[in-house]
Amino acid sequence: MLTLNLLVALAVTVLPAWVWLERLVPKGTTCRRLLIAGYALLLGMIGITLVMRLLSALAIPFSLVSIGSLAALVCLAGLFAPAGWRAPAAALPPVQTAAPPMTGAQRVIIGICLVLLAGRLIALGIEVGSRPLFAWDAKQHWTKQARVFFEMRSIVPYVPLKEWLAVDGQGVYTNMHPDYPITTPLLQTWVNVALGQWHDSLMNLPWLLIWISLGLIFYAQARSAAIGPAISIAATYMVLSLPYLNVHVALAGYADLLLALCFLAALAAFYNWSRSRNPWQGAFCIACALSCLLIKNEGFYWLASLLPGLLLAGLGLKRGLVVSAALLLCLGLVIGLMPQDWAIAGHSLQELSLGYRPEAWRPIYQSFLQHDNWHFLGYLFFVAMLLLMWRVRQFGSDLAPVTAVVLSALALCLCLFLFTHYAIGAVRLTSLNRVCLQLMPAVAFLTLLVYAKVAMAASGSQPGPAVPAG
Repeated sequence: MLTLNLLVALAVTVLPAWVWLERLVPKGTTCRRLLIAGYALLLGMIGITLVMRLLSALAIPFSLVSIGSLAALVCLAGLFAPAGWRAPAAALPPVQTAAPPMTGAQRVIIGICLVLLAGRLIALGIEVGSRPLFAWDAKQHWTKQARVFFEMRSIVPYVPLKEWLAVDGQGVYTNMHPDYPITTPLLQTWVNVALGQWHDSLMNLPWLLIWISLGLIFYAQARSAAIGPAISIAATYMVLSLPYLNVHVALAGYADLLLALCFLAALAAFYNWSRSRNPWQGAFCIACALSCLLIKNEGFYWLASLLPGLLLAGLGLKRGLVVSAALLLCLGLVIGLMPQDWAIAGHSLQELSLGYRPEAWRPIYQSFLQHDNWHFLGYLFFVAMLLLMWRVRQFGSDLAPVTAVVLSALALCLCLFLFTHYAIGAVRLTSLNRVCLQLMPAVAFLTLLVYAKVAMAASGSQPGPAVPAG
């Protein structure tokens, strides 16, 4: 019975998004099915929490029937929407050249990677499906909220401890971060509602879906960027096998992995939109970037990091850099003049206690280049940036926007741990890697793009069409 309920919950989550994405993504797009599957998993999970918010606002209790009925209406609307709402087939280049056949070595690489990914999926599935709740923040924050939502069959207000004490806890609840977005506990609530009971292990299955979605989006968007299947699947395996990323799946319950997926999905769509101006890639970018706001407060800053890339893509390299520099100067003036108690994305200047903390450099170095959190990704990224600077005239116009996004996000991350009181999270190696996890899949995607461009230039091959054909 539990298996049947889980399958129904999966269908209710994914099918509405899948139906609408079938209309959005043109036929003939490279890896269309995998692309739709990856984004349907992500947007379906975000969408089901929005359905739950709507039901709660309407005072309709959470149940498999109530949530499933509203999701079914969204699905039916997509099925019976006017035919004119469907995107036209992908445009073909004037002269189509057949893709070279894969060599035996490439087929072997693909086969090995698929076997390794299947084995890792099974291992992670066993961990997620059988391990009771373990992750510290999950126990102390997210899952407590999920348990309350599940028992009350509705979203209930959370307030700071002082307010909770002032009203003697009547009608309100409290936890360590009452101002945090509630998407993560709503996902756990949804699984338990679908199961009809509270289940400490199975409620964390969304984290396995996040892992799958991350792999599908990474691979499909790499293929859309004209990177070959063998290189794309090898890079996908490297990302999905990152030790710290796997820890967040096996010890499910943290919100950081979902935020990492949203940022990767937005960045990859942004890159392919910047090349082709496909409106559906732009829609993916906007939807996933805005979803960052629903996961954690840090999502605001990762959303803001897209602005420099948009300026470079829209205004060109020179004018984009000038406008970006002007905006950066204005930002510095605003920070210097704004009141200390003004809060942005849950943080005020008074709380951040701005000041240089050089002691954070050592743990940052250890985390990226010494510890086995990210394998060799730190080294690969640094070399990729050196290669990009060396070939900036050749690749600058193509890679500058996406590079600006990633470097802006990394700069914000460094500022957090070098110039605020959150440096203690780096010194103690507690929150440093969790925050960096939110960016690392996107860092890996940019790293792959740089090496692929260099390899294409070295071999004399040309990248695929801006609007890829199937």
